[in-house]
Amino acid sequence: MEEEGELIPTTCPPDCAGGSAGVISTIDSPSDGGNVYGGEQFAVSIGLHDRGESSVEDGIVCVTGLDADLFSGLYGCTCQSYYIELDDPDDPNFERTRIDFPSTFVSREATGDQRLTAYTRYRYTSYGIFEACLTGDPFEETACSVEGNKLVVSSSGPVEVTSITEELTPVGSNAVTLRMNVQARVNAADNEKLIALDDTSSSACVLPVETFTNVAVSLVLFGESHSCGNMKFEQGEDEAEITCRIENLDTQLFIGEQKEYQGWVQLEYGFQNIQSIQFTVLQE
Repeated sequence: MEEEGELIPTTCPPDCAGGSAGVISTIDSPSDGGNVYGGEQFAVSIGLHDRGESSVEDGIVCVTGLDADLFSGLYGCTCQSYYIELDDPDDPNFERTRIDFPSTFVSREATGDQRLTAYTRYRYTSYGIFEACLTGDPFEETACSVEGNKLVVSSSGPVEVTSITEELTPVGSNAVTLRMNVQARVNAADNEKLIALDDTSSSACVLPVETFTNVAVSLVLFGESHSCGNMKFEQGEDEAEITCRIENLDTQLFIGEQKEYQGWVQLEYGFQNIQSIQFTVLQE
């Protein structure tokens, strides 16, 4: 239940809190270092907590590492889909969810240490809120300036917008072309990585190695979304940039004495984290 005065995370944009968190996953069962017993059933349970500012509509969790001869029913690469909702506090998957895989029988031949790995993937969106100086005469304007970083705040997500700079070019008496250069950074731990959007629904546990990964970028201004194409993150690099261009922006949209206008850039991408645990099979 939402407490009084507490903002639902996806009031962003434009009210973003910022940060670098996304979906946090934990293997809750079996526990790391725990025991399971031969001749019995056991279940794998994955906890998922969305600590960022974007809902997840089509995530997937895949588990692997168990020997098919010892664990009947959960071997190879087994996947389940999930979603997490940040807009509706009444949704059963508000902010977090749990994935329970079908229980599996542990062979009486199984013994000793076993290892289980979970791959959690999801599509995510990060936002960069900006305040742009918009005027028909950027060279003589004194009420605002096109210079400097226009970024107000980046929403919480594994990919953060770090800078938005502006270039304004007059094209005739009542139109300008707006260019916004967007820079972003990936915040990934050793067990995390940026992945292609198409790979977020892949049921393969191990994804192919790519030389680069695209992040889809769009810019929203005056309530209209403009596609900017793909921001390309080269393999091994955690920073990238792209320029969004809006041509022939009608200066009649600029209201009276108002010179600064809020908008945002939207980054859509795939992300993956990997968790592994070790447990021990005992025979009674």
